[in-house]
Amino acid sequence: MARVNNNTNFSPIKLMQFREYSISTQNSKHFNWKILRSFLTCKEGFALKEIKTFQGAKSCCRIIYSDGYLIIKEVSTSNTLKVYNLNGHNKTPFLKSTICDGEEWKDRSFGIAPILNLSSQITQKHGFKTGLYYITATKLHVLNFYNGTVDAVTLPVNYRFAGIAIDEETHTLAVSSVKNLKGNLLMVFALYEYYPCLAFQQLLQIQKSTFGLSLTGAEVNQGLLLTLHQSNKVKVYSLATVCQQQGSSPPPVLFEIDTINHVMLIGTAPYHLIKATHVNSFFIQNLEDGRSLGTVEAKPDSFDPYLGFHPDASPRLIFTDNGTLRLFDIVTKDGVPTLVPGHLHSRPACSEANASGERPKTTTTRSGRTIRKPTNSSSYSQTNDEEETVQIVWDYEDDLNLLAILYAFQVNERNAYFKLTLDLVDSLSGKRLRRIELDQKIRTSPYDTLELFLRLDADQCLISISRSSRTSILVFRFISTSK
Repeated sequence: MARVNNNTNFSPIKLMQFREYSISTQNSKHFNWKILRSFLTCKEGFALKEIKTFQGAKSCCRIIYSDGYLIIKEVSTSNTLKVYNLNGHNKTPFLKSTICDGEEWKDRSFGIAPILNLSSQITQKHGFKTGLYYITATKLHVLNFYNGTVDAVTLPVNYRFAGIAIDEETHTLAVSSVKNLKGNLLMVFALYEYYPCLAFQQLLQIQKSTFGLSLTGAEVNQGLLLTLHQSNKVKVYSLATVCQQQGSSPPPVLFEIDTINHVMLIGTAPYHLIKATHVNSFFIQNLEDGRSLGTVEAKPDSFDPYLGFHPDASPRLIFTDNGTLRLFDIVTKDGVPTLVPGHLHSRPACSEANASGERPKTTTTRSGRTIRKPTNSSSYSQTNDEEETVQIVWDYEDDLNLLAILYAFQVNERNAYFKLTLDLVDSLSGKRLRRIELDQKIRTSPYDTLELFLRLDADQCLISISRSSRTSILVFRFISTSK
């Protein structure tokens, strides 16, 4: 994130143009972020301008970005990563380093977390910087964005590893193997401590003889082990307890639930649980006393609706349904918690995009941070020539306390294309502060499946567009239009 050095005199314009800065006092930090937020949400004087478009492989469509550094997987090769600094001289992105480690990796097998003094000594006030962890066939790698160095440790032999998850609660990195549904050993997790340094902890075996014959999968997150079972059942264990008792006796179950498609999310402000009681129906309850907060229903024809907790850890929910987004507040009055719906946000009216006035078919996807989530990929409902397809993705900018909502809706002309609209929403009140119509026309073929991801960081906005055989990442920045 950007910081301002309060020893430098900045005009409002120069503040927007200078990104690598630091703040020594909390008051000045809040003041500078407040100025930056006012610029971004001002309808005049600042425009969102495309700075550069990067081309990458389709297998790496998610945005791998942190602290002004963007990582792209090369289209032409399976094992080349390029690290770009987006804040170069005169605000020009430049290639920082190229990584070729000889082994193929994919989008699903990476995570971003702190690293501490790995290959080179890093001087940082907090003792660490952010690094990229990714796996290949035989190794777990950690890439230092800032100097391009890569450290690696060898993964346990005799297993084929396929995924990676970072548990910030316990500083644990879990590398998961592919599943074997036929045998007693379903899968394993190679557990590593990633902070203050990368160190192997243990190999955790997920066996049917321990967790039940109905076992179909497992996940690690927030200090918990989640086991997925037939008949839509999820069981929750303490990860520390499971690791301590491995091989001795079945660990105690903290709780178990029945939920459609194993959809389960846990929030911690206070502890609440979301589960799917029916298709397109979400039930919210307090985990401590089991009290029900209510149900949020999606429309019957909704495709892949989503309900999750707000990334700022407040007692709020974010709900997307049929191309719309709504915030819900969890309000307690007289000891009774209730759900209070906020503003409804939707794409531009049909008249702005489709002169026919037909009600559009919609699909939705989203970006966010959850403990248990449905698939992140977009998919399409079938449409005819008079219908549109709408997708919605969102991101939360914590320093500015803004929600960015991106709508992509299909305009059906002779050469159909997708049009993009970006909304900036106040995360506290839920009010829309600014709507920006982007000039880009996203052309697709009838055989393309469009997949979108969004990232907002200070005055930079990144949009990933995946189609055909490659991914395009568009980098935008808010630029002053004043002369």
